[in-house]
Amino acid sequence: MGDVIVEAMKMKFDDFFERYYREKINDLIIGMPEKRSLLINFKDLELFDPELASELVEKPDMVLEAATESLKSKSEGVDLGEVEPHSRFYSQNINTPLVQDVGARYIGKMILLDSLVVKRSEIIPRVHIGAYKCTYCGAAFKFRTDKDEVPEVCPQCKRRSLKDSPEESRFINLQKIAVQDPLEKLRGNSPTWQLEVWMEDDLVNTVIPGDRIDLTGILRIRQRRNVKGKVERDFYTMFLDTVSIMHKQREFSDLSISDDEERQIRELAKDPQIFDKITRSIAPSIYGYDEIKQAVALQLFGGTPGKSLVDGGLIRSDMHILLIGDPGSAKTRVLQSVSKLVPKGIYVSGKSVTGGGMTAVAERDEFSEGGWTLKAGALVLGSGGIVCIDEFDKIGDEDRASLHEALESQTISVAKAGIVATFNAKAAVLAAANPKFGRFDPNMYPSEQFDIPPTLLSRFDLIFPIKDQMDEEQDRNIAKHILIQHEAAGAAIAEISNYEQVELPPINELLLRKYIAFAKRTVMPRLSQDAANKIQTYYVELRKSGLKQGAVPITPRQIEGLVRLAEASAKARLSPTVEVSDAERGIWLSEFMLKTLAVDRGGRKDIDIILTGMPREKVDKINIVLSIIRDLDDKEGGARMHRIREEGEKAGLDYGTIERLVNELDKSGDIYMPTAGLYRMAKSKGE
Repeated sequence: MGDVIVEAMKMKFDDFFERYYREKINDLIIGMPEKRSLLINFKDLELFDPELASELVEKPDMVLEAATESLKSKSEGVDLGEVEPHSRFYSQNINTPLVQDVGARYIGKMILLDSLVVKRSEIIPRVHIGAYKCTYCGAAFKFRTDKDEVPEVCPQCKRRSLKDSPEESRFINLQKIAVQDPLEKLRGNSPTWQLEVWMEDDLVNTVIPGDRIDLTGILRIRQRRNVKGKVERDFYTMFLDTVSIMHKQREFSDLSISDDEERQIRELAKDPQIFDKITRSIAPSIYGYDEIKQAVALQLFGGTPGKSLVDGGLIRSDMHILLIGDPGSAKTRVLQSVSKLVPKGIYVSGKSVTGGGMTAVAERDEFSEGGWTLKAGALVLGSGGIVCIDEFDKIGDEDRASLHEALESQTISVAKAGIVATFNAKAAVLAAANPKFGRFDPNMYPSEQFDIPPTLLSRFDLIFPIKDQMDEEQDRNIAKHILIQHEAAGAAIAEISNYEQVELPPINELLLRKYIAFAKRTVMPRLSQDAANKIQTYYVELRKSGLKQGAVPITPRQIEGLVRLAEASAKARLSPTVEVSDAERGIWLSEFMLKTLAVDRGGRKDIDIILTGMPREKVDKINIVLSIIRDLDDKEGGARMHRIREEGEKAGLDYGTIERLVNELDKSGDIYMPTAGLYRMAKSKGE
């Protein structure tokens, strides 16, 4: 009966292929065996025969067999060898659940999943057509393992004497991946659930962790095994047998925006105070922090993507921001607010992230049955959105090393046990950290209080120190802001109407999300000549003042950061052109950072405080002490501490600074102490 139905369906597919896919089938035949899959749009089948399309969703195995048989008949006369053509349907729109909703009702049916790849195994050979031989009577048999039930007894002599023959069997490549729902489809605290997916033959190695894909497949079950490997009779594990994979463009802006909402967004953009309204709508429960909120607002919009240099190098459009502040300064609240606001936001804590959990890792596990599995971390999964990293200073060494590459080139490379892979990590990073000693010490440079390497600090476009300063008026305003919200929240629960109203944000959260998504989707600002001249003048003048003062206030790397800030400002206005006012906003934020973080005790702006952790002022003092020790070493055979103090005092250094610098030079190995109280210069190999 089943063969008759399959034959009837095959005749329908003969007609369907002839009418819709004749040219593509000819191309497939020419391209065999390298090319062996025909991509078939489900909508075409639905148009041709709605009943057959419905059967494909409900009884996919039978319909796919008919389609494949028809495809084989079209390639008669062509020597295919052991290659079989595949009918791969895509864009099925009847069964489209979330990954977390896949369950018993979909078993044996075709489903389409909008999914994110989180890990991938290595290739595993699977028996496709198994060869068996009876050790008693010598009879040989072949069974197709995915369709025929392999008997336990010999069909000829009826004895339990069948033995598999791997040499005569045919194998097919199998690869497993795990997928989950894209982050923008999960709101609130919904946990992610992963589904195992099997890919075979020409589908292997077509995706990597972090890829966003439309996955069409048949939901199947297999008996579950407990930790001891024993089969649990009444419980089964689900997996998806892949039919087709279609790669999707991963976008921050995967939000549906109606025509009415678009009109509302465009009307909102005409308001000259739009940027101020956007800023006040970000983390409205937190008092103050205007500069930080402005910077975060620009980060949400980002620069113009897709730009490349003349040599083909890509220009990063995402901005990275670091907040370093005293305990209780609401850094975590800012990060959590932003992660909930953006369509694709991930919040992680550096303290709780395991090795590779921030970036990517290759490791052995049960998923690939003892083989190597590539697993994507937060930066790969958050590609196209914003990754908020709390406790940034407590990230492990393994992830910290990978972050250098991830923050600058927005890729993550893994090289382990012969596996070399590169993942995309096109995510903006908003990070928060605490000072090394708990609170900021006003007598030390801020950069000396960060437990973050200067090479990593330099990857951030903006860094904001948040100091808990005691000011009566500000303290009163903060307390009032917090207490009004608590009073309003309590009154709302008790259904009391007589209370002081909380000031609502100018733009509600849903509209702001769609405004940002619309801007990122449709606006690609171009730098105007006037804006470029403004940035150039600022850069040249700042360098000129640094030359006079003997410090480096800005480097060429900061120019790209200023351009990103200016482009984001234009995007916030839905403007296709970056104007002078946009450049001024970026310059103002950069100046704010320099004044709060990169000014030495002499009042000079010195970017080396951030980039190298060593301000020019300190370098000059170290050079003075080194010069004193070198001269005393040459003239007196060594430098006694009292002599270093005497010469240092003549050069304008105080005793405390001299002792501190001598200790640092001793620890770094630039000088050494052969006997107590005597210092000498350490000789390099070339001397």
